[in-house]
Amino acid sequence: MTNLKMKKIITLLFVVLAISSSQNTFAQSEDYAIDGFIEPFRKIELSSDETGAIAKMLVEEGTLVQQGDVIAKLDSRVQEIQLEIASKVAKSTSQRRSAANTLKKRRAISERLEQLNHQGHASSSEIIRADLEMSIAEANYFNSVEESAVREIEMRRAQVQLERRTIRAPFTGFIAKIARREGEFLSPLHPEVCTLIQVDKLLASFNVDSNEATSFHVGESFDLRLRDGSTVQAKVHSVGVEINPQSGTVEIKFVINNEDYKIRSGESCSLNV
Repeated sequence: MTNLKMKKIITLLFVVLAISSSQNTFAQSEDYAIDGFIEPFRKIELSSDETGAIAKMLVEEGTLVQQGDVIAKLDSRVQEIQLEIASKVAKSTSQRRSAANTLKKRRAISERLEQLNHQGHASSSEIIRADLEMSIAEANYFNSVEESAVREIEMRRAQVQLERRTIRAPFTGFIAKIARREGEFLSPLHPEVCTLIQVDKLLASFNVDSNEATSFHVGESFDLRLRDGSTVQAKVHSVGVEINPQSGTVEIKFVINNEDYKIRSGESCSLNV
């Protein structure tokens, strides 16, 4: 092989190595994307610790409910009667009025006997007996006052028991799934009524290499790319404290403002790192 051919081969090798090196340098400096997914900010299986049949279901799947809206009502006829009884008992004042009148009369008798005693017209035994009867009347009066307070508490308990038969939304969100319908029974083993999700805010989850996870801080803003190519701004919601031993990654969650409900949970997204 001639020297000229050797020079050409060596020159060609240098060119190939230079191109390969420049490509590697460019690849190392270029950002790469991590795929993630979007989930509801909150998702609960709305349940009741009360047992009984559902008398009325006020929502359907896809219904938007506000915090405090009624989702369902259980059969509450027994609780309504209990509240009516407790209310009437709590409002009754006859026992207290009778005890107050008795005490008033006993005090008057005791005071009159004291006057007669000073005049020498009443014996000591009559005074002692009058004081004893007045003490009993006072005890009966204070007992009636305490019973009135207890009856008031019993009425409030009956109100709470009746209110617990009404299932309300704990936060604003959508009904994703109906678990029970009207006429179905809620039991301790199957207390679920429906699935409620909060999507006015969303969470985007990514598994980031543990070496790069330290560059993310709660509250920082990043742009996420959605499946249709559009971008949305999100803030770091949480940075995982554990490393997945199998993948060597840390889970990072971003919160996305979704007050217009344009983004659906379950959608895929990507993050440039």
